[in-house]
Amino acid sequence: MGWVRKPTIWGGVCASCGSRLDHLHEAWLDGAGAVRCLACGPGDDRDPTDGALVTAPPRPAVAARAPRRSRRVATPGLEAPEHPTDRALTELLVEGGRVLTGRATTDGRPIDHVVVARSGVWAIESRDWAGRVEYRPTPTSHGRHRLVVGGVDRTTEAEAVGALADDLTVLSGPAVPVEPALAITLGDWSLASLPSLVLNRPFQHGPVWIGPPRLLVARINATGPLEPAAVQRLSALLDERLGRR
Repeated sequence: MGWVRKPTIWGGVCASCGSRLDHLHEAWLDGAGAVRCLACGPGDDRDPTDGALVTAPPRPAVAARAPRRSRRVATPGLEAPEHPTDRALTELLVEGGRVLTGRATTDGRPIDHVVVARSGVWAIESRDWAGRVEYRPTPTSHGRHRLVVGGVDRTTEAEAVGALADDLTVLSGPAVPVEPALAITLGDWSLASLPSLVLNRPFQHGPVWIGPPRLLVARINATGPLEPAAVQRLSALLDERLGRR
């Protein structure tokens, strides 16, 4: 069944960007229960029409993008970046926050974004994985979970993001919170993960926060221990010490 534009009865969470939709908020809905906000548009291929079955226009840039996102730097005064994580940081990051894009640890491992804000330092990797996002308990290991996206086990990649934070901790100092995060941009967050997203508690695999870009930025924007002057000093230090990709 195709997509229909109409108000949501109970609200929900956009399956594309993860933004929350209020009760009776107008959105795109399909027969399987998925919801997408008006900004993201419907999820298939024909031109949208109000009240009719619809599909989204093709997105060549997204279709051609490799699973590991390209590293682009936003330039002031130019059009906002196309990639969901870049766009979320550009549009939503709290005033005073600083973003270092396309960096590398001291031993050469790439980092998509390093963000410094009052909440601390964030090591962010962004992946364009599509399909349902699930966090499954393993049957053979008590308490262990696996991150599965579109039926593919992505646990190893998630754990690698956690290792990036170690280098930033050494550079930032032990008193500064350093948080690793994995932003999944094309995942379907509407089904298995819906209860967690409604409570603003996406998945946490060890130290790694896992969720859509916009919810990640909301978490970064939370009040934290760093004063504005400390944010400026720390971002300047990391800008100097972290290599560029």
